[in-house]
Amino acid sequence: MSENSQNHQNLFKAAAVAAAVAFLYAAVLAKLGLDWWTDENYSHGLLIPFVIGFIVWNEWNTLKRHVTGGSLLIGGFVVACAILMLVAGTLGAELFTTRISFVLMIAGIVIYFFGVRILHLLVVPFVLLLLAIPIPQLIFNRIAFPLQIWASQMAVWGIRVFDVPTLRKGNVIDILPRGATQIISLEVVEACSGIRSLMTLVTLALILAYFTRRDGIRGFANLSTADLLRTIVLMLAAIPIAVITNAARVTATGVLTYSYGKQAVEGTWHDASGWLVYVVALVLLIGANYLLRKIIRGGGTMIDPANAPVDNRANRTPAAWPIIAAIVVGGIAVNWFAGRGEAEPERQPLAALSTNLGEWRQRGSEIKFSEQTESVLRTTDYTMREYLFPDGRIANLYVGYYASQRSGATYHSPQNCLPGAGWVMRDPQYIDITRPDGTTFRANRYIVENGPNRHIMIYWYQGRGRIEASEYTDKINTVWDSITRRRSDGAMVRIMTGIAGPDEAAAVQAATDLTAHLADALSPFVPE
Repeated sequence: MSENSQNHQNLFKAAAVAAAVAFLYAAVLAKLGLDWWTDENYSHGLLIPFVIGFIVWNEWNTLKRHVTGGSLLIGGFVVACAILMLVAGTLGAELFTTRISFVLMIAGIVIYFFGVRILHLLVVPFVLLLLAIPIPQLIFNRIAFPLQIWASQMAVWGIRVFDVPTLRKGNVIDILPRGATQIISLEVVEACSGIRSLMTLVTLALILAYFTRRDGIRGFANLSTADLLRTIVLMLAAIPIAVITNAARVTATGVLTYSYGKQAVEGTWHDASGWLVYVVALVLLIGANYLLRKIIRGGGTMIDPANAPVDNRANRTPAAWPIIAAIVVGGIAVNWFAGRGEAEPERQPLAALSTNLGEWRQRGSEIKFSEQTESVLRTTDYTMREYLFPDGRIANLYVGYYASQRSGATYHSPQNCLPGAGWVMRDPQYIDITRPDGTTFRANRYIVENGPNRHIMIYWYQGRGRIEASEYTDKINTVWDSITRRRSDGAMVRIMTGIAGPDEAAAVQAATDLTAHLADALSPFVPE
């Protein structure tokens, strides 16, 4: 076969495989692209495909020297795992799982056609792709909230250096402008904590380190030992750079708020300061890379792959049709599962939940969220109300029900919502609840604080006859029930009551009592 014919055949194979992957992941990639366009935390994702393409083109000759005859068994196994992950993520409405499935699929295809050995040279492109995938909100908030606290602590210290009186409550900074009578609260949200620039900076650190690597010796990830170490250190250095620059932004905003009032926290200054933070952080990152190049030297003893012999098995790659067939069949299966109708169990609206739960009596009418909050929660039905105990204690109750979680509407864990509103969650524990009928279940128990306010919070996930404390276990059960029972409905249930002084035990007992009676009364509203 002539070289031109071989090239045309390879081009046709690549196009056919790409079309099959596009068929399988069309919905996933469309949603990912939309998130890149709308989510400022991951807007750098729009450039990642072009950066990866440039890296592959630039290293093409080196990559060709590492091509083997492909690995049908290993590559096929990885592709099968990717399809199973896609099915699980689709049924469980877990976007992160479906997107990681895409990365795994690409890795499986590379192994199938070109062998395992080539993967170590593609580590940087794969890591870049992973850095462009939004992490789950629960993990995101566990990263974001400490950064918010650190940024607010540093900002308060910086503001006080300028003799500006201020008070911090969690991630909220209170400032009384000069000559004013009304306090202005600065909330150190994700954008101001460093998390937004952090995701971009870590990605830029990898790109910067990769393209400033020294010529000559190459090894793992197409980097020398010294360059690999420098890359890791630079990516870690992006974390304090992001926090410090954003803390400086909050400091400047606080000082200007004291001098000029509310106009300092909105409008042109706020937008311009955001861009300035990026520029300063990038300059610091470039400076750190320059210093690391001076400090971390040495090449190691690895062999330059440019001198490696070409593997004679490179031309004996597996046929494309088995992998294409597997991907297409997987796409049909995913679409069938996604399009399969769900069972609709009968239930009563949560508004009909009893106003009496044991000795507890409803206080006032139902509490409604704003339209904006409701659009974020995306519940099918919810109720939030207060209950009063005979001794005068008040507890807040929330139940958010979802008839289906396949469309992406799913529970909002308190670990996602409360920290963003300034609450600090402490002393996490599991607590065993005994219902009036004698059955028990396990729930989460936290102490939550916001300034002087302290509450006991108990929450759990309930639906389809299951009660779970762990949202990860609940996700697994949701996938299983979606396959076997055609159901993904369920609810997140939360109870909070205040702690009066040191009497924490009384608050726990009261919250436990209301929890037991509520769980016992939910079956008509959250079907089993």
